[in-house]
Amino acid sequence: MSKKLAVIAACLLAGATPAFAQNATCNEPVAPAMVDGATVAQPQLVAAIAQVKDFIAKSDIYQSCIAEDLEAKKKAATAASTPFDNQLQQVALAKVAANQAAKDKTAKDINTQIAAFKAKAAK
Repeated sequence: MSKKLAVIAACLLAGATPAFAQNATCNEPVAPAMVDGATVAQPQLVAAIAQVKDFIAKSDIYQSCIAEDLEAKKKAATAASTPFDNQLQQVALAKVAANQAAKDKTAKDINTQIAAFKAKAAK
C-alpha cells in the first residue's frame, strides 16, 4: 500500500514540476545608493564599491532566473501542447533589459565617483 502511495506522490510531483517552474520567483535586486566621490571618506567608498559589486552579482542571478523561468514556461507549453504566449517573452526581455540598464548605470556611476575621489585625493 505504501508503495502505491509513493508512486502516486511521485506522479503528482512530476506533473506539478512545470507548474512550479512557471511560477519561479526572481527577485530583482535594488541598486545601492550612490556616494559622492568628492566628499566621501575612503572606507565609505570601499563599502559602496562592495555594494555595487554585490548588486551586479545579484543582477546576474536575477537575469539568469528570468531566462530559466522563460525557458521552463516554453517547455511547459510544449509539453502541454498549448501555444506559448509570446507576450511572456516580451515581458521577460523587458525585465532583463531594465536590469541590465540599471547595472550599466550603477557601474558607470561608481566609476565616476571613484574618479572624483581620486581627483580630490590628488589635490
